[in-house]
Parts: sequence; structure tokens; C-alpha cells
Amino acid sequence: MRGLAVALGIGVLLCAAPAQAQQVRLAAPADCLTNAGCGVGLRSVYGLNVRPAFVPLTVADAGVSALDDGLAEVAVAFSSNPQLSRPDILSLRDDKHMIYPDHVVPVVRSGMLRRHGRDAADIRKRLNAASAALSTLALRSLNQSVVDGRLPEAVGGEFVDANGLSYGRRHRSGPRITVGFQDFAENETLAHLYAEGLRAGGYRVQVRSVGGLRAETVKALRRDRIDLYPGYDGSLLRYLVGTSPARLRAGLKHTLARIGAEPMKLSRAQDINVFVMKAENASRLGIAKLSDLARYWQTATS
Repeated sequence: MRGLAVALGIGVLLCAAPAQAQQVRLAAPADCLTNAGCGVGLRSVYGLNVRPAFVPLTVADAGVSALDDGLAEVAVAFSSNPQLSRPDILSLRDDKHMIYPDHVVPVVRSGMLRRHGRDAADIRKRLNAASAALSTLALRSLNQSVVDGRLPEAVGGEFVDANGLSYGRRHRSGPRITVGFQDFAENETLAHLYAEGLRAGGYRVQVRSVGGLRAETVKALRRDRIDLYPGYDGSLLRYLVGTSPARLRAGLKHTLARIGAEPMKLSRAQDINVFVMKAENASRLGIAKLSDLARYWQTATS
């Protein structure tokens, strides 16, 4: 009887084991720990320290693939990712409103515009026209085309043609414009989209990778290695000034002016971070919203 009681006691202890015994990993872009829409926000808004659970993605927009491959239980995906429509993928509710708007916006070096003189107004007009044609639904469609195997430059060029943006001169004098892109497929497609809009106006344009994500892109812009790139307004502003409400009030235009750059008009297209799980895992672990992750992740003070 005593042996049975001990066995039963062990069983009770096992049943009472804390939820933290279940490993719940987070697959997210490499800049998650410094990103207000990822690790920084989870710490400041939800009180969670994700560092011990963090699995960095080598490809920033491969969060859903990381779930498919069993590399993590939770992943950061982009809202413009067509895979979020899959029935087996559950988007966790941001119940404390950590995620902020993040519109696609061309960010341009002021020096490049000055060098183009009278053509600067035309450059602004063309970039703004391309943004005006871009919605979140259109962005998801562009991304699906690349997933299906089409080249980003072909997808971007087709968008320009389909939206009546391919008018203009055959050739303009002036320095070459370098359009940079961050190392994920959507940003590369957007870079080609804006580049094709400028080429239609007769500008000499080249497109190149910056070899990284937001930090590398801002550095390349400041050091005159690129002339413009497709940014995301909310995350870029928070990267530059932090999350203090007082600093955020300065706005993106004023903040970029400090580094010799300016934003064009915001597009309607947004690409915000979304925390996703396989629906089966979410049900098994009892996770439906971000605050539920507190049962599995360390607190920010631990």
C-alpha cells in the first residue's frame, strides 16, 4: 500500500508540473530582440523575456515554414504572407495591443533628390503613384506570385504595367538611382516595383540587397550606399527613436530628416508582425492570445 501511495504521489506531482515544462519556442526574424513589434514589445507590454525561447530565422519571412518544420511552436509571420490563410494556421490575438500600424513607404535619401534637381518632383510623383496603387491585398497577391516561382523583378514590373505606371520618357540624364532591399522576398519585390516605376520615367536604376534587415538598410542609406528602399513606417520609427510616446510624437518625417532622408507618401499596404501557431498545437497548449504565453515563457524580471 505504501508503494502504491508513493506511486500515486509521484503521479500527482507529475500532473501538477508547471506549464513551463512544455517547451514553447519562438521562431522570429534575427532582429526580434531589438524590435518593438517582437521581443522589445513582448517585454514592455506583456512582461515576457523571449530570449531563452528565441529561435532566429535565417530568412525573415519564413515563420510559417519554421512551424511546418517543427523548429518552433510559435512564430512571427508577416500579415501580407499568403500562408496565413491556411486553415491549420492560427493567428494569436494581440490582447494588449502591442502591434502598431506598419505601412509600406519608400524612404529616400534627400541628397539623391537634390542631385536630380528639377527631376526630384517627378521622382516623388512616381514613387507616390506606385504606393497609391498598393494595398495589403495587392501585396499579398504579389507575395503569392513569388511563392509560386516568379521572379521579383517580373512581379514588380507587371504591377507597374497593370496599374498604368509605365508612362514616361525613354531616357533622363542624371546619376544612377540605387534601390536597396532588406533580405526577405517581399521587400525585394517591393524594391523592384518602385525601381520599375522609376525606370518607366527614363531613370537609370539598379536594385541591390543591403545584406541584412532594418539596421543594415538604415546604415546603407546613411552612408550613401543606397538612394532609397521600401520601408515600413511604424517599425522604422520605433527603430530610430525607441518606444517612448514623447519621442514617437516627433513622427517619421522629422526623424528621418535627422539622417538626411525623407519618407514619401504612405501606401495603404501594411505588413505587421503576426504571432502564429499551428492550430492543433495552440489548442493542445491552451494558447489563443499573446498573454497566454506567460504560462510558458519567463517573465521580464526572471
